[in-house]
Amino acid sequence: MIIGVDVGGTNVDIVAFNGKFEHIATYSTKEHIQRLNEILKDLIKKLNVKAIGIGLAAWIKKGKIVKMPNISGEFKVSLSVPTILDNDANCFAYYSAKHFGFKNVIGITVGTGIGGGIVLDGRLIRGEGLAGEIGHWFVGGDEECTCGGKGHLEAYFGGWSIKKKFGKPAEDLFKDGSIYEVEGFKLLCIAVANAITLLDPEAVIFGGRIGGNLDVKILRNEIYRYLMDGFEPEILTLKDPLAVAKGACLLAKEFDSPSGTTPSSLTDVS
Repeated sequence: MIIGVDVGGTNVDIVAFNGKFEHIATYSTKEHIQRLNEILKDLIKKLNVKAIGIGLAAWIKKGKIVKMPNISGEFKVSLSVPTILDNDANCFAYYSAKHFGFKNVIGITVGTGIGGGIVLDGRLIRGEGLAGEIGHWFVGGDEECTCGGKGHLEAYFGGWSIKKKFGKPAEDLFKDGSIYEVEGFKLLCIAVANAITLLDPEAVIFGGRIGGNLDVKILRNEIYRYLMDGFEPEILTLKDPLAVAKGACLLAKEFDSPSGTTPSSLTDVS
C-alpha cells in the first residue's frame, strides 16, 4: 500500500494506492497540519503502508522547504517508511500527464495560490528545485503577494487574492461568469502563453478548485490570443480534487526508479 498526501493552503487530502486509488480522508490544513505526523503514523500501521508521497504547497529546493507562502505554522513529519516530498504542482503535473497520456505537459494549479509543474519527455523538470513557479512570476503592479514579493501573478488571481479583493470566494464569481472579467484572468493567460512559448508542450492542463473549473473554450481562446503561429498545445482541465495526492502517490510508488523522475527518499521532512 502506498499513500499520497496533498497538503494545500486550505485542505489536506489523503489517498491510498493498491492497484487503484482510494480516498482516505480530507482535513482542514489550518486545524490539522500540526497533527499530520500522527495521522500518517496511524495510517502506516493500519494500512501496512510501504511508502508515502507528500505534495506540499511550498517552495522546495534540494529536498528542503524554502518557503510556504500560503501555509501557516511548521511542517514536519518523521516516519518509519520512505517519504517523498515534492511541490504540489509538480505532483499535479506528473499525475495529469499520466492521466491524459502526454509526455510534454505544463500543469497549472489554481486554488488558494497558483502553482506550476513541468513534465518533459515524461520526466518532471525541477531545475535546482524551484522550476515552474509561475504563480510568482512578476506581471507588474504593486499588489503584495503572500510570499513577500510584489506584482506576482498569484497576487491577482490566486484564491486568497480574489477573496481579498472581492470579499467572497472565487467560486462565487463562476456563477455569473465574472471570474473571466477579473484582471488576473488575463494576466494568467498571458503568463501561460509565455510559458508555452518557452517550453512548447503538447498540452497545458489546469487543476485545483479554481483552475479545474475554468471554461476550456474561454481559456483556449484567451491563451491563443497571445501565441504566435506554430504553437498548438491542447488546453485541458482536470476536475479531480485528489489529483495532487494521486501524483504524490505515483511519485512514492516510483521513488526508486532509475529514471530519476522522483526526488531522493527522505525519512525526515522538516
